[in-house]
Amino acid sequence: MKIALGVVATVLQVLSFCDAYAHGDHKPKHGGIMGRGDDEISVELMMDSGTVILFVEQDDKPLPSEKVKGTLSVAGPGRPAQEAKLIPAGENRLKATGLTPAPGDRLRARIILPNGDELQSIFSFR
Repeated sequence: MKIALGVVATVLQVLSFCDAYAHGDHKPKHGGIMGRGDDEISVELMMDSGTVILFVEQDDKPLPSEKVKGTLSVAGPGRPAQEAKLIPAGENRLKATGLTPAPGDRLRARIILPNGDELQSIFSFR
């Protein structure tokens, strides 16, 4: 029994020193908040004068937004959910107006790519 406990303790100690690397961690390029969702496509959220702007990249390259569409929803405790249409805003940007996220709200972007694929990205607004 003592040997088994010693083996288990040794294994746990070795595992605790292993580094864990998340696949697909993306860094914000525009000072915004990175969404969770897809590993190949990254979505960064920014607020600018009451407008939500999403920057979309595929494999770290800007994804042209002229044929991309979708919706952005905001949900927070004690408030009704809000939803707005995402519209192309040049280069790799999509924008939505009329939303008022507050710190702690969850935002969900539903994006439909030109090839018909759909992706969702979730943000925790700070």
